[in-house]
Amino acid sequence: MERKNKRHIVFSFVLWLNCILLTAQISPFNGIAINDSLKDYSFVVSGHFHGQSNNGSTFPAATVLSSIDSLNDIQPAFMMSLGDLFMDVDDVYLDHYRTSFFRKLKFPLFNVVGNHDISNGNRYEKEFGKSFSSFIVGSELFILLNTEINDGSIEGEQFNMLNTALSSVKEKNIKNIFVFSHRPVWAERIEKYNKLFLENTRTALGKNNFLEKIVPLLQAHKDINIFWLSGSMGGGPASFFYDQNKELGITFIQTAIRDTPRDAMLRVNVKNGEVNFEGISLTNQKLEKIDYYGVDLWLKEAKPETTFSYRLIPLYLKNMLLHRYFWYGLITCLGMLLGVRFLLKKKK
Repeated sequence: MERKNKRHIVFSFVLWLNCILLTAQISPFNGIAINDSLKDYSFVVSGHFHGQSNNGSTFPAATVLSSIDSLNDIQPAFMMSLGDLFMDVDDVYLDHYRTSFFRKLKFPLFNVVGNHDISNGNRYEKEFGKSFSSFIVGSELFILLNTEINDGSIEGEQFNMLNTALSSVKEKNIKNIFVFSHRPVWAERIEKYNKLFLENTRTALGKNNFLEKIVPLLQAHKDINIFWLSGSMGGGPASFFYDQNKELGITFIQTAIRDTPRDAMLRVNVKNGEVNFEGISLTNQKLEKIDYYGVDLWLKEAKPETTFSYRLIPLYLKNMLLHRYFWYGLITCLGMLLGVRFLLKKKK
């Protein structure tokens, strides 16, 4: 435990020192800074790095861990995780991720939070800082959103951050805008996408404010390429979804890891302000060009990812019994039952 604390102190000191010496965006996970003066570069992106929803290993997906060396060889400017980086955020997960993943990457890692990342209250922000932000690399503006607060709507301080970031587009000579989120909040409000990602976390009450508040902000910059990438994607025919929505002037992309043979990441190449995409299979499978993974494919082939297996019942029970939420619920129910019993006895 003492060695673990010392490592954490050293890492925190390096991160603090980098903050003083550099103005570039610094990864809160491994302390590496982006070279923001790059003009031609690439970055890699995907979501759901914890893999399957029943992954109880406290490590990232096996397909992610086995690909670290090949990703380092690509030398991307950075990696963007599109949420659900962790299954849970506690001491065990943090220690395992730092030793097996974060410290082995030779480039900066960033994340937009998913529902699993914030499952342990405010632990994520205590460890890694603010859950929404923006930064610029070369001629590109990158915006990181937290779609887990305000029931999927972008409001308050986060809306102000988004508005401020977009207002600097002309001054900074921005050629491309990338918006990153975990939930595809856009899919819930656009009819042709509405039935594609039904397994995802969705707005629970009413509807989010994507069409009313966010689209007008983005459409003020229709002369600039706008890409919205999300990473909450359960069952489906591929690791990618891609649609260039000409009506809104936004290209929508989904990509996620599920620890299955389909697993792939998206490599985004920027050269002279021009953007192109290429898939990187994590299992050596043949991939098509990105526009192959469009609405027609998903409507035709989208299926639930897995069927129920009785063999997994012991694992489900183990995960339930080991998770603090089960015990919180059990204690709450017992407390309520005791309270009712006390009131009934008092009436007698």
